[in-house]
Amino acid sequence: MKSLVEIQNSATQHARSCTLCGNRCSVNRAEDVTICGASQQMEVSYFGIHHGEEPPISGKSGCGSFFFHHCGLSCVFCQNWQISNEDSVEPRAMTANELTYEMLRFQEAGVASIGLVSPTPHITTIAEALYGARLTGLSVPVVYNSNGFDSVAGLRLLEGLVDVYLPDMKYASNEPAQVFSGVSNYVDTNRAAVLEMFRQAGPTVIGSDGIIRSGLIVRHLVLPGGHSDTVEVLQWIARHLPESVYLSLMAQYAPAYQVQSGFFPELACAITQKQYDFFLEVAQELGIKNILTQDLKSVNSYAPDFERVNPFQK
Repeated sequence: MKSLVEIQNSATQHARSCTLCGNRCSVNRAEDVTICGASQQMEVSYFGIHHGEEPPISGKSGCGSFFFHHCGLSCVFCQNWQISNEDSVEPRAMTANELTYEMLRFQEAGVASIGLVSPTPHITTIAEALYGARLTGLSVPVVYNSNGFDSVAGLRLLEGLVDVYLPDMKYASNEPAQVFSGVSNYVDTNRAAVLEMFRQAGPTVIGSDGIIRSGLIVRHLVLPGGHSDTVEVLQWIARHLPESVYLSLMAQYAPAYQVQSGFFPELACAITQKQYDFFLEVAQELGIKNILTQDLKSVNSYAPDFERVNPFQK
């Protein structure tokens, strides 16, 4: 774990030239916004107790989740588009001390874990907040839930502060990443980030209560028409990550954001049970043992509306 001085020095460097995600736009955040729209302030769109994460993360008592504003990707099917691709929701500026306080408050409420969702643009402030939280008694697992487009340099600020990494692996080739997520170097950036996350978190450990204590859970969202390179993503996971790693094979895709508006017709349908079962079988045949699955019938329960007081309340 880096010292507070090291974290603050790194924060100053990244503020002058931001390279926290794969865009590496090198923007001076004191004077301008990054490609993802982030400025020098950490911005939180919503925080509350969330019961919709994977069972080892949410448990029975839920995850104390912070949904951060801005995202380094521009996914045309984004379910969280209100806070990642658009500014339809006014975020709350939050300091490191305020984030520390809210994390400890969630712990007192009995949450199973603390979840940091889309945190990448705000790593430096989050690292400072986690440092303070650890010193003042934060003991529940901290889950870093990102799109997987993190830079290794940014992730190294979090070493010793994050218990569980929950990254996306969206694609296995750069062409769909460019078309559907607006970035040109997704694959190399994503794979390097996932390997760094595993190096930090180590083998996945699940407690007797079913709650994850440490480790790596890789998320992969199955897109219709094979546009998520699912077989190739699963092959890479099987070849490069140990059996202790968990795979969250997600069936919750539904047309949203630009797709729902009539663009990208190739993504305008949901996946079928037959398609999902095929990829599940592929994962099993590749030797991936720890697989978290989803029921296609529950797809609507995963779509939040951040214009509501509780985005996940139907």
